[in-house]
Amino acid sequence: MSNVKLGQQGRRLLENLRHLFGGNHVDANSIVPTAEATETYLVTAFVTWRFEHDITTSTSKGNAAVSGGHFDYRSADYQNHLQKLCQQAVRNRDIRGPFMQRVDAARSTSLEWSASPRVVHDFGSYSVFRQCGGCRGSGKVSCAGCSGGGKRSCGGCGGVGWRSRIVTHTRWNGRHNETYSQTVRDACGSCGGQGRVVCTSCGGSGRQTCGACAGHGFFTDVSRVQAIARPWWSVPTHTGLASDSLVRALVARGPGAARALVPLDLAGTGYNDSDNWVVRYEGMAGVVELSIDVLKTGYSVAAVGANVVPITTPPVFDQLLQRELAIVSELSTGKRGPSKVERQAKSLFSAFRGVPLLDSCLQAVASLAKAARSEPAPAIVKVAQGFISTEAAKSIGDAMLDVLDKVSPANSRAAWTAVAAFPVIGAFMSTANSFNAFSPAAPWRALLPLAYALIASVMALLLVSPAAWLLSAAVSYLMRLRVPAEYRQRGRNWAPLKKACGFSLAASLLGALYGSAGAMHWVPSVRDSAELVVTYAISHTDPGSDANRYLTQLVNYRRTPIPTSLVTETDTMRGIQRYLIEHGYLHGQADGNLGPRTSTAIANYERHEHLSPWMSPTDLFAYMNQH
Repeated sequence: MSNVKLGQQGRRLLENLRHLFGGNHVDANSIVPTAEATETYLVTAFVTWRFEHDITTSTSKGNAAVSGGHFDYRSADYQNHLQKLCQQAVRNRDIRGPFMQRVDAARSTSLEWSASPRVVHDFGSYSVFRQCGGCRGSGKVSCAGCSGGGKRSCGGCGGVGWRSRIVTHTRWNGRHNETYSQTVRDACGSCGGQGRVVCTSCGGSGRQTCGACAGHGFFTDVSRVQAIARPWWSVPTHTGLASDSLVRALVARGPGAARALVPLDLAGTGYNDSDNWVVRYEGMAGVVELSIDVLKTGYSVAAVGANVVPITTPPVFDQLLQRELAIVSELSTGKRGPSKVERQAKSLFSAFRGVPLLDSCLQAVASLAKAARSEPAPAIVKVAQGFISTEAAKSIGDAMLDVLDKVSPANSRAAWTAVAAFPVIGAFMSTANSFNAFSPAAPWRALLPLAYALIASVMALLLVSPAAWLLSAAVSYLMRLRVPAEYRQRGRNWAPLKKACGFSLAASLLGALYGSAGAMHWVPSVRDSAELVVTYAISHTDPGSDANRYLTQLVNYRRTPIPTSLVTETDTMRGIQRYLIEHGYLHGQADGNLGPRTSTAIANYERHEHLSPWMSPTDLFAYMNQH
């Protein structure tokens, strides 16, 4: 125990520090004071009020004139009057009188007003008419439907005035009846053969109500002018115990919270050389500086005021939380740092809850809004009352975010993956299949199909996103029930949508690359690969089972574009195979048998040449001979 005799402020500060540090790997009674210093000195602060003008303007269609302050169409007089009012707001000292009297009467309470601009004088509102430029003040514009002519082309005949119809006649030519057709023109009944009808949009007048001014032909601009005082808070350099820390604390807190440190009161007012009104506040600051020993390490803490608010905060928790900081630093190093933290999330969660400060930090991080999650360090510093370094707070905050995302997730990535897998895989398969006809000679032709594929992949994902959100909300809610309510994060079940859209776009791009590589026979086409997978699955299922029959039907359906009679046309098939081998569509020898590889090669050739998949073998072979 220390023999240092502490004053009232020192005892209160020591009690607060023991309450803050105690239990965090240190016993409260082992925090021992080694020295105390106190000093009371005068503190001065200033609020400089800068007087400015503020104009708010609104525009209305038609007449919205202000009584007593309307300038009709005299826009120049209107602008000159506003300019004079703005000059008065900045320079006229008479209108500042009531505001200055309120500040003098409020004394120390006026510090709370200094946190935001204040209205000094309201000059009222003024209005002026402004002609509409779209209709030039008439309230009417040319009809867009008929271009101002009052009539438009008839939709029934396309503006030609008649309609064609085919009449069939039968006549006797001496030996038999013969039938012939004749084209007859009939006058259009809608326009009476004129080709033009009255425009329904304007009723034939050729004019429409101006949409900009709603037919009024003019606008009313209304401006409200006010004189405002904008405050600027400043604390000059002082001399005294921990004066630099006190000045920084006063500047950081601002005028609204400065009296929690020093009992400031209004001490004088006056104008400076820039015609700004300066209000001086003074107060006696009672500062105590306490030297303490924490686990054989000395620290110096300064506090001020009756509530002994700390103004110097050494990083004591950096020492007390060395064990946790070392674990977090070890897990967070390397490229897979967050993954290692998530794998040990449960043990870290228990370890954090076992330390009072870290337990409070966990709760603070869990309640962070979405916008504050990117920077959790300020929340850690606030809980630690500043007795922690920014680096340590950031390290702990980032680790806590990863831990909470695992034990108390705001959304379910597994649920989003399960739902989004279908459109993502579909985007890859469909794009790869459509790019099997890619031609290196004309690569620009693939740009439009690729754009369509990218848009279609995102649209498909957006269509299933409500289901993904619903499943994610249900799964994450059930997972959050495993932890106490104070550690549960707010649901953010739309957050994975952006990343899912990125995966869908990437799948489409990969599908385009794979399909293009398949078209150049660098890799098997997606259909060939799928058929190989299905064939492998058939060989590993029981013959006669439902799964075996279904998979067999898939293979047979794949082969249906080529009629089964093609198997018997051996010579024709050999010729087709030779052509496909010569042009790189097929690898191997021409044996005259129709197999999966031959069917795939024929299908690829037909897609590349834009041929019908139902061409007979003879027609297909003839086409190959011609080309």
